[in-house]
Amino acid sequence: MKFNPHAFEAATKEDGVACLVSLKDIVKSYGSTIANSGISLSIDPGEVIGLVGGNGAGKSTLMKILCGGTSQDSGVIAFSGAEIRTTEYGPAEAQALGIRMVHQELSLCGNLSVAENFFLELPQGAKFLPGWRSRYRDQARAALDAVFPGSAIDVDSGVANLTIGERQIVEIARAAAVPGVRLVVLDEPTSSLDQDRSRQLRAYIRRRSAEGVAFIFISHKLQEVIDIATKVAVLRNGQMVWNGAASEASIEKLVQLMGGNVNALAAHGTSATASTAEEIIRIGGKFTAGRENEIAICRGEIVGLAGLEGSGQKELLEAIFLSRRFAKSGVEHQQKIGYIAGDRPREGIFSQWSVLSNISISRIAALGSFAFISESAERSAAEGPADDLRLARNRFDSNILELSGGNQQKALVARALVDDAPVILLDDPTRGVDIATKQDFYRICSEIAAEGRTLVWLSTEEAELQTADRVLVFSGGRIVQELVGEEITEEAMVAASFVHQAASGTEANEEKAKHARYARWAVQSASFVSLAVVLSVMVAMNPAVFSVFGLDLLLMPALSLVLVAIAQMFVVGGSEIDLGVGTFAGLISVLSATLLYDQPAYGALAIIAALAAYAALGVLITARKIPAIVVTLGASFIWLGIGYSVQPTPGGSSPDWLSSLFGWSLAGLPTSVILIVGVGLIAVLIDRTPLGVVLRGFGANANAMAKSGWRSVNYALVRYLISGLFAAAAGLSLTAINTASDINSGNSYTLLSVAAVVMGGSSLIGGIISPAGVVAGAVTLSLIGALLGVLNVSSDYNAATQGIVLILLLAFRSMVADRRSER
Repeated sequence: MKFNPHAFEAATKEDGVACLVSLKDIVKSYGSTIANSGISLSIDPGEVIGLVGGNGAGKSTLMKILCGGTSQDSGVIAFSGAEIRTTEYGPAEAQALGIRMVHQELSLCGNLSVAENFFLELPQGAKFLPGWRSRYRDQARAALDAVFPGSAIDVDSGVANLTIGERQIVEIARAAAVPGVRLVVLDEPTSSLDQDRSRQLRAYIRRRSAEGVAFIFISHKLQEVIDIATKVAVLRNGQMVWNGAASEASIEKLVQLMGGNVNALAAHGTSATASTAEEIIRIGGKFTAGRENEIAICRGEIVGLAGLEGSGQKELLEAIFLSRRFAKSGVEHQQKIGYIAGDRPREGIFSQWSVLSNISISRIAALGSFAFISESAERSAAEGPADDLRLARNRFDSNILELSGGNQQKALVARALVDDAPVILLDDPTRGVDIATKQDFYRICSEIAAEGRTLVWLSTEEAELQTADRVLVFSGGRIVQELVGEEITEEAMVAASFVHQAASGTEANEEKAKHARYARWAVQSASFVSLAVVLSVMVAMNPAVFSVFGLDLLLMPALSLVLVAIAQMFVVGGSEIDLGVGTFAGLISVLSATLLYDQPAYGALAIIAALAAYAALGVLITARKIPAIVVTLGASFIWLGIGYSVQPTPGGSSPDWLSSLFGWSLAGLPTSVILIVGVGLIAVLIDRTPLGVVLRGFGANANAMAKSGWRSVNYALVRYLISGLFAAAAGLSLTAINTASDINSGNSYTLLSVAAVVMGGSSLIGGIISPAGVVAGAVTLSLIGALLGVLNVSSDYNAATQGIVLILLLAFRSMVADRRSER
């Protein structure tokens, strides 16, 4: 039976039930680990519940159950008094009920724009008509302004070009400000926000809760919880240990309930380090613009970096880490560097590895390429830091993603501690960890600084930096103030952060967006430049090439490769590669020249059946989680076998209607050019529709799409159906152009299509496609043979020349990427 959200609305009206959502006796376990043990919680309209607990206490698991991300082993979820059946409940159903969740690990698609990410959260307003994006641009701007006034985030900017703090702002705004929302779950929403943005968020929560919207606010920043919540619930080891009014809570009480040491709170003070006068890092260039002197960091110091998000702190860390590669950064050092990345999913963890491997990677990398790796030695080295950070040793062999977000962060911190680097860069290292672990971390930092190691520490919590020896305050991309000793106060850091900030924030965002657009344009235009060069050389050698007859003679054979390349592009856009797409085109060619010619009805049915089988590959790959290259390689043998069975040797004939379809002319224009441009336009139109955005979203971040309620199997079927249609068109074109068929006629197109996709500016890891660039790349590769003939070079060099062109374009893309990194 289909899930009906209106049934729950009816229950409210009929029964007058006040409770919005209730969880009763929820139990959830993962193997021997019990994440939730008999937890009950009720949420009323307009209520703000602060949910706290140590890392691994079960908070995120409980919220995933509430939001349909996972199902409980036992227990009941009721919405407006009506029980929800677990088998019918998922993220899409939760969203239909007005429930939204901001996950600790952000669930945005970095390849899409801010506005497109808003569309993914509320797709109902999209229509397959031009201008549909404008609605989401307006919605995104309104939501950002409502929650975070003055954020200066360009809604047309790619999310990947935003800082982690800006991405968190976008994620919060699109969930909290969506129309019809009734309950918003915020999991560590301020972990990457500065104080000003945190205050804005809490002010918005107060306004919306007064209007009846309920919130669950999960945070390790206990003062924020007490400030915003009306009720506080404390979890410990998967159990509810306290649930009461926020007025009855205090930081000391909550720490004690979570199993922390209340006395440890007093340890949050000034550090005692063994700082010496030995200079270890020198900072100059743009970071000290406007200052008389450069800044030196000495051995044994703890130097904090403060300022509003995106003011240049992260850029300094990256400049220190990459200073040997990019000498123009203005930063100098000659030391080995350890780095705790702040963007955990993208820059920190290795998602396929165990916890131990994630901790040990820095030590292993330092051993050399051919050194012997002893697992027992790595385990022994990791045990000390893990114990100091309260990361259980029995989780060493678990996959890193099986840990909570806070425990993943502990593993990253442990990675830096097991390394012997004299300089450690800390990019918000305590983001998402509980207060007990923070205290352990502060103590460890003081100890390793006393041993003579230098720490450069970026934090979004100004209070943390009071443990530092010095604090460099950033505004507008440069250091505007240096605080030492007793000068280091929250008030002083906040005051200095706002110097020139209002003007420079917007300028910085505009500059980043401009460079991103330039890089994207440069990559996509490369295939057009190569095509122009090839055509120019051929026209120079033989002007007849530019005639209608000459262009059709050259470009009509390219049409088949263009179609196969577009088919491959949609598969690659989903972060997969089809190793049988060329053979599938060959099979369609055989079917069209035999069955379709002799028995049109049976031939049409055979082609439709082949398309259905091709589309089913996407379902098999996604539903069973089998690598696409394995499935499509196996399928290629099936296509080949069927083709040989139908037509053992080349032959057959093209149906007259099919030959006419590819053999017409229009007012003296090249038919080949019209067809190729038409194919490109169709691909562009598909990509620009809401469907195209969804397909690219799955290619970039399938987990994020699932969290937003999109069903991966459904869109895998659609992706392969679209690809199959283009590949089938390629097969028909092969028959029409050659007037016969051969099962091997499309074999070479498989790898050439991958090359065309890469040349065109698409990303092999998925999420980014470029239909126009792919068309230009395919035509370029197709013309290489003709170019060699014009130059009187043997066709034996055809493949080698194609490879050289591809490598040159990849080198160009690498140069563009390096220039962006330098900026």
